[in-house]
Amino acid sequence: MKLKQLASECDEGPCPTVWEIDGTENVLVQGFKVDDTQALATMQLPVDETAVRIPMSLILKVAREHLA
Repeated sequence: MKLKQLASECDEGPCPTVWEIDGTENVLVQGFKVDDTQALATMQLPVDETAVRIPMSLILKVAREHLA
């Protein structure tokens, strides 16, 4: 799987980032693991899914820069 970084919350090191998967209409999202049991219960995630927390500003940055 070939990835291209679309937007990140920092210039260096690991931090919330959105990655484009080359040749697809999909993205990968890197963020902080959600371990709040109440939030996870509310989301009712299937066993093959997970949740990560990212800043809203990162979503807006991707939208501004890549969905124009």
